[in-house]
Amino acid sequence: MRNYETFSTTADSGIRFQGGDFRELYGNALRALNLLLFGRNPRRGAGGEAVTFRFRGDGPENVLVNFLAAVLELAYRDGRRVSAVDFRHAGRRRLEARLQLAPRRGSPRVEVKSVTYHNLRVSEKNGVLRAAVVLDV
Repeated sequence: MRNYETFSTTADSGIRFQGGDFRELYGNALRALNLLLFGRNPRRGAGGEAVTFRFRGDGPENVLVNFLAAVLELAYRDGRRVSAVDFRHAGRRRLEARLQLAPRRGSPRVEVKSVTYHNLRVSEKNGVLRAAVVLDV
């Protein structure tokens, strides 16, 4: 596996990602979600608008679900794509970041209803954090 990829299940889609630390893990989760929603090479948007994301949870799984749900909300409700992330803090139970936004051109390729906790577990092996998230489509 590269640092991120998409996969299909019987009725849903998912993303797999990894990183050497939580910044990389959360950043690659965003890249994988953008790949699923917008394809391999989405056009870069002009702008520079940013929003702050802050979340404190009981573990990295909770942080991931809430982070990805916020990205989906920006895409579907606000018509904007998160093109980059500037992490202020990325840890096991807390994420604070500035999300750089770009206009969403066209509709996402996949209609995602929600981010799920189905079989979600962040694991570490040989210093690499790994996770897979199933998305309800």
